[in-house]
Amino acid sequence: MDNVRESENCVDKEEFISLINKNRLKLYKTAISILKNDEDANDAIQETLLSSYKNYNSLKDKNLFTTWIIRILINKCYDIINKKKKIVYIDDSMVQNTASYYDKYKSDSILENVLSELDDELKEITLLYYYDDLSVTAIAEMLNIPSGTVKSRLSRARKKILEIVKKEEGEE
Repeated sequence: MDNVRESENCVDKEEFISLINKNRLKLYKTAISILKNDEDANDAIQETLLSSYKNYNSLKDKNLFTTWIIRILINKCYDIINKKKKIVYIDDSMVQNTASYYDKYKSDSILENVLSELDDELKEITLLYYYDDLSVTAIAEMLNIPSGTVKSRLSRARKKILEIVKKEEGEE
């Protein structure tokens, strides 16, 4: 009886590990862009790996693995954000200053600094499109929004990025 259960739930571990290794950087970039700290990002990735491993056999088209696992990751990230909303901080300004300092310290490129100034909704779309190389259609499916919304957010993000870069160049 146990052998039957094991064969029904059998996942090709090597195939799964290979797919995870191919998408490791995308997963981290997506998680860190949403959660903004390593501990939470690693927690979200760990939860994503557990969930995706358990449900891997339910994925009918293995070619959609990247889109599928990033969608799971985004959901796990938002679960963490929602849990943290329930925490009441003693001094919100202290937390914001610490987060701001951490972001600036963590950033090692101009692009990351610019992205940190975008609204979360624009940053998410931009990262999925440029960092994760997902198509507009894939992003729309992943976020359950129309393709036109993805395109307009990308357009707004590009304009905002241009404004930020011009502002920074003018200051230097």
